[in-house]
Amino acid sequence: MHYQQQGMYGGYQNYPGAQAITVKNPSVQQPKTPEMNDRDRLNDMLLTEKYLTDGLNVFVREASHQSLYRDVLQVLNETHQAARELFNLMFAKGWYTLEAEEPSHVAKQQQKFSSYQSQFSGGPNHF
Repeated sequence: MHYQQQGMYGGYQNYPGAQAITVKNPSVQQPKTPEMNDRDRLNDMLLTEKYLTDGLNVFVREASHQSLYRDVLQVLNETHQAARELFNLMFAKGWYTLEAEEPSHVAKQQQKFSSYQSQFSGGPNHF
């Protein structure tokens, strides 16, 4: 895995419009043809798994029969696992790129959600 920084100074730039660090592995090259290649197939499979997990999440949340709930929950977990394995494979081949978030933005969001805890009855240690 390598990190690409799109900026001239190293570290995060603290000015508007700074480019994020891209996290990815070297890409396995695929020929550019009209036919579907391995990357296209894996991407299609990952999108399908994401679509299935969305629907199964709703189903599990609303299932009233306990046995049906357990069975669909198992399928949901297997579907999440399949999506994760596809993501890992695509990431390993360099076909899935992530952008690292600026640490100050992460800290700001953490603070924002921490402040929500105080709004719940029982205080921050309630959960």
